[in-house]
Amino acid sequence: MPEISLITDRVSRFNRIVDEYGRFLSNTIAQLCPKDLGLQFSDIEQEARLRLWRAVESEREIRDLASYIYRIAATTTIDAIRRVKARREEQLRLIEDDLDGGLRLESTPENAPDRLAERSQVVQKIQAVLALIEENRRAAVGLYLEGMSSQEIADILGWSEPKARNLLYRGLGDLRKRLRAEGIEI
Repeated sequence: MPEISLITDRVSRFNRIVDEYGRFLSNTIAQLCPKDLGLQFSDIEQEARLRLWRAVESEREIRDLASYIYRIAATTTIDAIRRVKARREEQLRLIEDDLDGGLRLESTPENAPDRLAERSQVVQKIQAVLALIEENRRAAVGLYLEGMSSQEIADILGWSEPKARNLLYRGLGDLRKRLRAEGIEI
């Protein structure tokens, strides 16, 4: 019977966390997820909740719950974006393998010339805005955009993890604020 009470305790703890931070999790995913990739927020949220459940089930000690949930939302969203991009790259490779060995381009709404030009302009604006951010914050954000965690950023730059996390979050805040001023909502 002690095993049943242990499971009940875990379920109860998970439900309390979801009750308290569920809206925060949803809002964070919605904020971080690009709108033009065709991703479903609900699928990402379900995956994030599953990761949270695994953490609760493993009885992992979570010191700052809000920060941990933000990280789960961010990493789950990034993983979903990477899966979509990997699928698109695979589709492009299949299209390139034509019977004649020639290149055949297939147009999709996402790859329409106007969409590609629009994305290119957005990337240029992001690079320009990123260049305006303080050097330490810019370095942290740049590595984060390459898919690195705050611990990996700390290791690469020789910082402590809290310093890397602090500069990353402040840098992301600066980036969002400046991009909003440029008319880009992320």
